[in-house]
Amino acid sequence: MLAGWELALGLAAMFLGSVVLGTISFGLGTVAMPFLLIVLLPQDAVVIVNAMIILTTGLTVAQTWRHLKPGETWPFIVAGLPPVPVAVFALHEFNPTALRVTIALVVLTVGLMSLFNVRIPAARKAWMAPLVGSGTTFMVTTFAVGAPLAALYAIEQDWSRDTIRATLALYFLLAAILAMILFAVSGLINEGVVQNTGALAVSVLAGSGVAALVARRISLSVFRYVVVSVTVIGSISLLLRELLRVW
Repeated sequence: MLAGWELALGLAAMFLGSVVLGTISFGLGTVAMPFLLIVLLPQDAVVIVNAMIILTTGLTVAQTWRHLKPGETWPFIVAGLPPVPVAVFALHEFNPTALRVTIALVVLTVGLMSLFNVRIPAARKAWMAPLVGSGTTFMVTTFAVGAPLAALYAIEQDWSRDTIRATLALYFLLAAILAMILFAVSGLINEGVVQNTGALAVSVLAGSGVAALVARRISLSVFRYVVVSVTVIGSISLLLRELLRVW
C-alpha cells in the first residue's frame, strides 16, 4: 500500500484529476496517470483509475441523467462496450516498461490535441459514433487515458453542455463497470489495488466537490490550458524517467 511521499503524490494526482473530470466530464486518467506511474505498477494504476471513473461518473450521472438523449447517443454509448474485453487482455499481457512509455506517449499526444483544439474530421457522420466509441474505451481500459477523443466527438454534435456531460459520464461509467468485472476475473485486482483504491477515493471525492466550485468560478479556457500544461509536463517527466531507467 502507498505511504509517505508516494501516498501524497497519489492523493494529489487523483485530486487534480477528479477536479478536471468533475469540471469538464473527462480527463481523470489523462491528468493523474503520469504521476501515478511514478509510484504504482502500470497495471495497478490503470485498474485504480477505472475504479475511480466509476465513482466520479456515477455521481455525474446521478446529477445529469435528465439531460440524456438516448435516441441520439445510444450508438456511441453502446459502441464502448465490445472493445473492453480485448483491452483487458491487452493490459494483462503488456510489459510494464512498454506500458509506461505507451501511456506517457498517449497522454502527451492527447494533451497536445487539446492544446491546439484539434477537431475530428467527419464527426457528424453516422459511422464515427461506433468508431470513436469503441476506440476511446479501448484506450481508457488499456491505458486509462484517451477520453478527450470522445469529448471532441461529443462537442462536434452540438449537444448542450449538460447533455455532453451526461452522455460522456454514462458512456465511461458503463465501460468502467464492465472493465472492473473483467479485471477481477483476470486477476488484475489484488489486495494492494483494493487498499490503494480505498486510500485514494477520499481524494477523488474531495476533488469532485471542488469541481462544482471551479466550474462556476473559473474560465474554462484558462482552466483547460492549466490542465494541459500539467499533463504535458507530467508525461514528459515520465518519459524521461523511463529513458533514464533503460540507460
